[in-house]
Amino acid sequence: MFSHIIIAWDGSDHARRAFEYGVGISEKFGARLQLVSVARHTEHAETQDERQDSRRKARHFYEAAAAELIESGKRRGVKAELLIVEGGHPAEAIVDTARKVGADLIIVGRRGLSGMTRFLMGSISDRIARYAHCPVLVIDGFATPP
Repeated sequence: MFSHIIIAWDGSDHARRAFEYGVGISEKFGARLQLVSVARHTEHAETQDERQDSRRKARHFYEAAAAELIESGKRRGVKAELLIVEGGHPAEAIVDTARKVGADLIIVGRRGLSGMTRFLMGSISDRIARYAHCPVLVIDGFATPP
């Protein structure tokens, strides 16, 4: 049913739960598993050098944070890999990447923003679910992995 799963990976506990679900699904279907992170520069970065340095630090963070998960997946017989894309809104970058790599399932963790905060800011998981070309599994912040 699923052959290529991507997980929106930001290093958070919610993304870690999403990864656990992804590993379980990958085990069941023998699907390829990719963690996708979006490296953006911080808002206060003014010069090109500052923006580049900020993205480099983001890449380093994602690589370090994902290494442990990739190893845990390997111990369960699931090969996972990290793909870091640069720039753009995280939801748009995740959806675009999923389309480009031919993913047939996106898994994303949800922080559980309050009603007013979600109304004002929107939710990355909601945007991904709204615009994705494939099914999206949203893992609530309180969900217990299988």
